[in-house]
Amino acid sequence: MSLSDSQIRELCVKMSIPLGNCIFKDELTAPLQYNKAYIINMEDSHDENGNENDGSHWVYLQCNKTPNDKIECIYFDPYGQPPPENVKKAVKKTTGKTGLPFTEKDVQSLMNNACGYYCLALGHFINASQYRSNSLFHDVTTFMEMFDDLNTSVDFKKNEYILKLFFRSSDPKMRKDIDVIKPIDSITAEDEKGGIDGFKGVRMPVDIKMMPPDKK
Repeated sequence: MSLSDSQIRELCVKMSIPLGNCIFKDELTAPLQYNKAYIINMEDSHDENGNENDGSHWVYLQCNKTPNDKIECIYFDPYGQPPPENVKKAVKKTTGKTGLPFTEKDVQSLMNNACGYYCLALGHFINASQYRSNSLFHDVTTFMEMFDDLNTSVDFKKNEYILKLFFRSSDPKMRKDIDVIKPIDSITAEDEKGGIDGFKGVRMPVDIKMMPPDKK
C-alpha cells in the first residue's frame, strides 16, 4: 500500500521538508509557493462516477526562487515519466516560463509502492541535507546519481537499500540493519516503534562523488 497523504505530511515535518501541499493532481492550482515541496498524487480526487479516489502514484514538484530572482523548477517521477499538462500549466502560471525540467531515470521498481518514499528522500536532500549545494539542478542530479536506472539495470534492491538509508534513525543505538527483502512499507512500521525519526545524517554511497556546483 502506498503512503497516505497524512503519513507524507508527518514525515515531511520529521525530515525538514518545507511542504507546500500534498494533493491529488486535479487539486494543484497556481500560483505555487516558491521554495516549497508539492507531493502530488497522479489520480484525480474523484473518478468518472464522482466517487472519491484512494490515490495511486506520488510525484514531486518544486519551484525555487533565489534572492536575485532566479527561478528554477524540477519535476520528479520515480518512474522517470514527464509531467502531466495540468502540472506544466500550474508552473507556467506561477513562473511565466514554458517547459518544466524533469528527471528521466526510472528508479522505482514496479514490484513495490515506494514512490512516496522516493519523493520524501528527494525533498529532504534538496532542502535540508548537509550535502546539498543549494543549486537545485546540481542537487537533484547528485541525488539521482545515487540510484541505478532500472531501464538498464535489474538491481532494484540496490535502489531500495539506498532509499532506506534516508529513513534511518539519527541515533546510532536505534538503527536496525537494513533488510532489502522486507517490503518498503516496513519503513513506517519501524517509525511507529521509534526506530526511525527521519533522515538526518545518511552516509553517502562510497561511489558518489560530490562535484562542485556549476558556477554559471
